[in-house]
Amino acid sequence: MLQIDLTFVFVFVSLWILVLILTRFFFKPYLKIREKRKKIIEQNERAHDQAVKEYEDHLSRIENSLKQARQESELIREKIVSGALKEKTELIDEIQTECRGQVEEARKALQDQVEKLKGELDLKVEDLAKKLEEKILH
Repeated sequence: MLQIDLTFVFVFVSLWILVLILTRFFFKPYLKIREKRKKIIEQNERAHDQAVKEYEDHLSRIENSLKQARQESELIREKIVSGALKEKTELIDEIQTECRGQVEEARKALQDQVEKLKGELDLKVEDLAKKLEEKILH
């Protein structure tokens, strides 16, 4: 059977004193440090989550602005291309009109030259005919 004597009481009291001392000077500071670390880790996790969210929002805004810029540049490119095609068509029409005018002028000049040469030829034919007539008659 178990006997309770003074040694038991001393060991029991010593043990509780040791538990109280360890609790006060070791366990409580250790638990406080763990709690602080836990809070710091939670704060860091929240800050990380917030930073990731801000990054994703910023990235989304950048992607949207890039998409919008691409659309605007495509519209500008289309306007430039259509303007260039319109200008090309106008230049071609202008050149064709100018060429037609030059061809018409050349045709008139050629026609005038042909008429002039016909007149000269008629004069020469008459002159040759007179000379031939004189030779035949004399």
